[in-house]
Amino acid sequence: MSIHPAVVVEEVVEMIIQTSNSVALRCSECGKIKYHTLSFFSFSRKKPVRFSCDCGAQLLSITTKNRKIYYLQLDCLMCETKHLYHLLFKDLWSCEVLPLFCDETGLEVGFIGPRQKVRKCIAKQERSLREMAEDLGFSDYFINPEVMYDILDDLHKLAAEGKLSCQCGNMDIEVEVFADRIELRCADCEALGVIAAETKEDEKAMKNIWEIVLKTGTLQWLCRGKAKNKRRKSKE
Repeated sequence: MSIHPAVVVEEVVEMIIQTSNSVALRCSECGKIKYHTLSFFSFSRKKPVRFSCDCGAQLLSITTKNRKIYYLQLDCLMCETKHLYHLLFKDLWSCEVLPLFCDETGLEVGFIGPRQKVRKCIAKQERSLREMAEDLGFSDYFINPEVMYDILDDLHKLAAEGKLSCQCGNMDIEVEVFADRIELRCADCEALGVIAAETKEDEKAMKNIWEIVLKTGTLQWLCRGKAKNKRRKSKE
């Protein structure tokens, strides 16, 4: 009687582990949303990893002793207190977005995960620029409210899709709205882009833009209608 060795079939499960993720948090002091990169290798010296806002306020600190369990301390904008989170390795370095909730209000106050997915979560969370302008009663301020609102909607969509950035690598572009135009500024390299928002031609021109990338250290007209271009040339 012969004995055959047992054949063991191992199931191979593919698991993707992130070595870096993005962290998006709203500052408890100035209210701005800041994006930071969190790297697995930042914990090599067993020192806390800290993220701060440009205004100087501390946003988040992360500590770990063995890289298996992570402790996060967040300064919360919603309730103005600190929240503590206890996360496992698989939670912090997942390919899915991890929302951080305020214990008092139950609202999302931050996100950790792949950059594009995090940006989509922020876009869903925020109200559109058009809604904000309408609620603040800016209709009488704009030269052409409908054109301005439509261009703001288009700009919001580009930002939500991650198609609003600067050549220097900054994705956090500041938006300033004026009566006849919208100015986009990069705080890192002082690049400035201008979008005209007066006429239907300006509105049509904006519809043809699928991505906006500011040029480092320069001023550029990003979008304006043909009629306006002709008028400006005739004055020069």
